[in-house]
Amino acid sequence: MSIQQVAKRAAVAPSTVSRYLNGTLVLKGETKARVDAALESTGYVHRPRAKRPKPKRRSIVGIIVPELTNPYFAILAEEIIAAADQQSLSTVIFSATNLPGNERQYVELTQRLSLDGLLYLGTTFHNEALDEAIRAKFPVVVVDEPQESALETHTVFQDDYSGAFQAVSYLVAQGHREIGFVAGSNMRTTQDRLRAYRDVLRQNNIDPDQQFRGTGSFTEEYGATVLAQIMASERRPTAVFVASDIIAVGLIVSAASMRIRIPGDLSVVGYDDIPAAHHLTPPLTTVRSPLPEMARAAVDLIIEAIEQPETRSRHVVVPVGMVIRDSTEAAPEPSRRAKELEVATIGTSAG
Repeated sequence: MSIQQVAKRAAVAPSTVSRYLNGTLVLKGETKARVDAALESTGYVHRPRAKRPKPKRRSIVGIIVPELTNPYFAILAEEIIAAADQQSLSTVIFSATNLPGNERQYVELTQRLSLDGLLYLGTTFHNEALDEAIRAKFPVVVVDEPQESALETHTVFQDDYSGAFQAVSYLVAQGHREIGFVAGSNMRTTQDRLRAYRDVLRQNNIDPDQQFRGTGSFTEEYGATVLAQIMASERRPTAVFVASDIIAVGLIVSAASMRIRIPGDLSVVGYDDIPAAHHLTPPLTTVRSPLPEMARAAVDLIIEAIEQPETRSRHVVVPVGMVIRDSTEAAPEPSRRAKELEVATIGTSAG
């Protein structure tokens, strides 16, 4: 017996019977009596349809990056977006264009927009807005660059100290004793890399304070500038550890126009392994930043922070390793080195 036959016997529309049985229509009086009688006489058994669950809303998290012109941050942001999408997590990205004030404003904006959480890749060590968000238990994961309040929330960092230690140890193993250090602005990650550089030199009886050191901006332009400073320095290094590939790219590209041989005149090791690193001439020996691994860890932690807000803060440190290419070679023999420095000195005096 069908619902249409019940409706026909009760002299009502099939939709009336259906709505009555599903509890969305109240019948009274004679109509109710006719429908009830038709149901009883026909023996119709109502089997309510299972209600389809409402689709779960995708959580939305903000991603704050210092800039998107630097390939390191652009690639890391893309990796996070891809990892989030695999976990059915939507993202909104904010570029602070290297302005600390923007980083603060975007932290506040993510909360005003009622986003579900924040992946913070900012470079400002002290961000009052970030501190307040963490104190208010807003789900936050600090990624890549340590912050003053980072211990109070989930964090994902790469092992900067280990990466720099490997890079400088590699140069020492190649016989280099004059090893310069070049970096961008004095961020916490830069400090960790500098600390490793100094530790390796001291362990090998090399005075780090007697070595060339350059600090500037994370740009190719600074790479070109610092190369000129290196070659003009009184104690010119045979090798240099550049704590950012974007700077190393500018250094190696400008070396050709300055007729400086890489690695013949200067061995170079970078840090990050951005795509341009293996397209250079020569390809850059560097430390590989584990961006996909960092992105997956960050997404896992922000989901945990959203779904389990009382979970104790976790701190993930992702291991790193070196990629050996052609921008380094063994240090020159002492006699050859002395001759090169003599030629360089004569050339400078003649100029």
